[in-house]
Amino acid sequence: MKIAVWKPELSVSVKSIDEDHQKLFDLINQLFEAMAKGKGKEIIGSAIEELEKYTIFHFNREETYFRVTNYAMGAEHSREHQIFKQKVAEFKNNLSSNSSIAPDVLTFLRDWLLNHIAKSDKAYEEHFKKFTLA
Repeated sequence: MKIAVWKPELSVSVKSIDEDHQKLFDLINQLFEAMAKGKGKEIIGSAIEELEKYTIFHFNREETYFRVTNYAMGAEHSREHQIFKQKVAEFKNNLSSNSSIAPDVLTFLRDWLLNHIAKSDKAYEEHFKKFTLA
């Protein structure tokens, strides 16, 4: 069972970024599956940790592409990344005092990822198509 489904229309036409996005969908779905089995509290800490590491990797890739291609909206887009990182850090900090935050984390991740890709990431698709990006 999945809560977040990757669809071809979410593609930004850059293979490495699409693969990163699919990995983020996988992480969200792993948390959802664990919650569905009653194990959300058991894995939430490791799920947040893995998500934090992977998003830093992914955001660094995107932000590097912004710099090397002189993407005009790069700074604004990077601010969205900062807000996301702050929210994940908040979840991480609240984990020790509230072990039942898994549903909140899941809802935030799904909504943010879908909205961010569909709007902010799709906005750079045409710009990036002008370049050969790995």
